[in-house]
Amino acid sequence: MVSDLTSRWTTLYTRTLPTLARSQTTWPVRLDHCFARIILDTVIGNSTSIRLDENPTPWTAKMKSPAVKNMSPQQLEACIQLGEAIAEGSIDLVELDRRSLTVRGKRLKGEKRKRDEVPGDAAPDAKKTKKPARSRQGDIRAAMGAPPQCVPKSPPPAPIDPTLSSEITSHATLTPFRKTVLLALRQVPLGSYTTYLALSNHLSSSPRAVGNALRNNPFAPRVPCHRVVAADGGIGGFGGE
Repeated sequence: MVSDLTSRWTTLYTRTLPTLARSQTTWPVRLDHCFARIILDTVIGNSTSIRLDENPTPWTAKMKSPAVKNMSPQQLEACIQLGEAIAEGSIDLVELDRRSLTVRGKRLKGEKRKRDEVPGDAAPDAKKTKKPARSRQGDIRAAMGAPPQCVPKSPPPAPIDPTLSSEITSHATLTPFRKTVLLALRQVPLGSYTTYLALSNHLSSSPRAVGNALRNNPFAPRVPCHRVVAADGGIGGFGGE
């Protein structure tokens, strides 16, 4: 029981959440230890349980490190539930991070001290305003009389289905790596594709490991393996059925 909860918690904050963060433009953190800090401060340190505690403290003031070896089953379950809520987008990660940083006497990125703020609404000096730099390619095209080249925007990542994310992270037989590969594959935009090499580079793994992870995909077609192709554009050989 405890070992299963420990494994789920470790996978959640070291793999699942950092992988999802790569496609989330509004999430304030990307690294595993940041997710662990936010969740542990919230659950163990009681920095918030929907409301701020009267005397919030960092989780390290209430429990010895490493937390994973000292948490009770109830605390592990609470951390897992909060982590899954973050993955599903049903809780405000920015607010949780702000409260966790406040507990530690820190600020969110971009926040300034009052004495650092510029008074008034004065517009910037026009003389000091720099013109946006033009690319070398744009200058060459302009010199040749060619119209500016439009750079196509990257397609947005595929929408995340919270229910499917929860099914993947809680699957009983999938290894942590296979769960990470499936979660990463769901970020491929609709109508687009990736390669085994690109996906393996994204996950700091190898193309063969990614191919093996995708065989016998229990979530097909909701997690579409056909969006991963070989380097030559072929279907590759993930060895599945």
